[in-house]
Amino acid sequence: MTIFLTFAEFPHFESVFFTENLLDFLGEQERIEWDRLKVPKRKREWLSARLVSKKLIRACVPELEQVPFSKIQILKEPSGAPFISAENGQRTRVGISFSHSHDHVFAVCSPDDIHFGADLERVEPRAREFIEDFFTEEEIRQVLFSDPDQIDLIATTIWSGKEAVLKALRSGLSLDTRKIEIGYTSEPSNQEGWLRLEIKSPSRLFWRREGDFVETLCILENSEQDLHWVTI
Repeated sequence: MTIFLTFAEFPHFESVFFTENLLDFLGEQERIEWDRLKVPKRKREWLSARLVSKKLIRACVPELEQVPFSKIQILKEPSGAPFISAENGQRTRVGISFSHSHDHVFAVCSPDDIHFGADLERVEPRAREFIEDFFTEEEIRQVLFSDPDQIDLIATTIWSGKEAVLKALRSGLSLDTRKIEIGYTSEPSNQEGWLRLEIKSPSRLFWRREGDFVETLCILENSEQDLHWVTI
């Protein structure tokens, strides 16, 4: 089983893209969601994440590589979890998860039936009130008793790990984040370039630093997967 990943900056859209090419890129149901968005920043984030994700899907899923962008729709379950609808309007088995932060996108897909979740966070200070509200007592201890120059990285990584787990579970923030306890480590995992995070569940949880960002990936299956990076 294989999982494909990419990390990219937001595309630089020209105004012509919005006026002439948008209908070629978005499917009918996606256009309905697009029209509901009113804030320019939110529209740019929404569109950028889908453009990067669709490029990744077409690059890595053979049966979809010739399918027009508008026929590959990224839709949402009631929980907010994304899924892929293809040419016939039927849900595919292709898995997708993506996250955006500060004009960057981290997207993950797989042509196999794998349950996973991905998250991207910029390393930055987290208020103590935030940590005390959303972290377990053990996680709070890890953050507050770490080296001062590591506090922001550790807090960001733990929070990102929680987000990745929630996405893999397809529950979003409807689940109390304190039900998930993560142990920060900087120990290598069995995936090259990734470090592991400890979690009290059958899931596997990885993290890596990309410049100012932390990427996390949670895989629910126990079987081994190959992770392949793709340049978009």
